[in-house]
Amino acid sequence: MELFNLKNKVAIVFGGNGQLGKQFCKALLEYGTKVYSCDVNVKESSETKKLRKKYNVNFQLVKVDATSKKELVKLKDYIVKDSKRVDILVNSTTAKGDDFYLPFEDVSLEGWDKGMLGNLSIPFLTIQTFVPVMKKQKSGSIINIASHYGLVGNDQRIYEGTNLHKVYVKNSPKIKRIYSHGVYNAAKGGLINFTRYLAAYYGEYNIRVNCISPGGIYNPKEDKKFVKNYSDKVPLGRKANVDEVNGALVFLASDASSYVTGHNLVVDGGFTVW
Repeated sequence: MELFNLKNKVAIVFGGNGQLGKQFCKALLEYGTKVYSCDVNVKESSETKKLRKKYNVNFQLVKVDATSKKELVKLKDYIVKDSKRVDILVNSTTAKGDDFYLPFEDVSLEGWDKGMLGNLSIPFLTIQTFVPVMKKQKSGSIINIASHYGLVGNDQRIYEGTNLHKVYVKNSPKIKRIYSHGVYNAAKGGLINFTRYLAAYYGEYNIRVNCISPGGIYNPKEDKKFVKNYSDKVPLGRKANVDEVNGALVFLASDASSYVTGHNLVVDGGFTVW
């Protein structure tokens, strides 16, 4: 049991106020970690309020624009002054442009750049900012949240006639048929290999760098047609519940994975096995 003990550890979760980010914060808190949930959106949900009330000083929701190196350095200085160390860094950010679900030929460079920024460039900036703290400690665990779509292409047939553009994009144009944007695959695939690069680069400092590639997470706002189309492609026959990635995160954050680095832990219900 001590292998999974995270008591007195300090964690930073970027994208901590998102669907998965809130679950990661909760899991780390339950195992004894002090957590800084960092997000550009700090509107408190009922779940976030419960975490703050239950864990008190061990949980802070901090507003930060992670695309700004200046803001990240300011955040680093605050956390180091407040907690003296950083043991766990989780990158769980993402972004979709308004044209995310258009046909590939119609998507803009602006939409491509936004996807790259949210999924790949932010981890570059956060790690670059906080890794000096871990180097000084000679310890740390960095966990990047990638995707099973960083490993395989999309079956575009499962999106036809579904409502994802209305669920995930605020100002989506009217679309006759929706497609999933290639920038997500490109960025998440890049994040997986960037993780391997960093694991090799920082191994001498006892800093472990791994990533998790979740499959599709169930969202009740998605229409039943898409959920069925997707689930039919999964050996376990369903999308993941929102808390089913937590175990992988705690494993990689803790000493239970003390000899694991450069690894991509796939949590996809078997989606990528066939």
